[in-house]
Amino acid sequence: MYKYKEFALIKSDEDAGKISGYFSTYDRIPDSYGDVVAKGAFTETIQKRKESGHPFPLCWNHDLNQIIGSVDPNDIEDTEKGPLMTASFFNTPLAQEKREIVKSGVVYQYSFAYDILEAGPVELENGTKANELRKLELYEVSIVPVPANPRAEITDVKTG
Repeated sequence: MYKYKEFALIKSDEDAGKISGYFSTYDRIPDSYGDVVAKGAFTETIQKRKESGHPFPLCWNHDLNQIIGSVDPNDIEDTEKGPLMTASFFNTPLAQEKREIVKSGVVYQYSFAYDILEAGPVELENGTKANELRKLELYEVSIVPVPANPRAEITDVKTG
């Protein structure tokens, strides 16, 4: 016999801080793995999270033992450059320590964990061959010191 309980969405303390930026880009420049992300690759996964009411975890360096905040799918805007998001830090010692590192500017880039649902080879305008990620299942967004895509950057750090 299993017991299930639904939990309400837990919001971050507004004074704990927020960050904004692009966790991916659509600029057609291959990342360090030779991938480019197609515009719209995140549309379905973001919509599923909106419908579920559950945010994406914000992690430190893809470490699921260091979930330091959350990304509300309603706070992700799909722009021409890429998915622009705002994330909230938790009001915990670990999260605030990582926020201070981000505020210092030492670590200022993003990465994300995903599964590929649809992809294929593509030749870019300059003749470069790449793997185009066309449909992705997003699991988490991470603040990282070394991203696969160096253009996936934090654009703003807010204190509250």
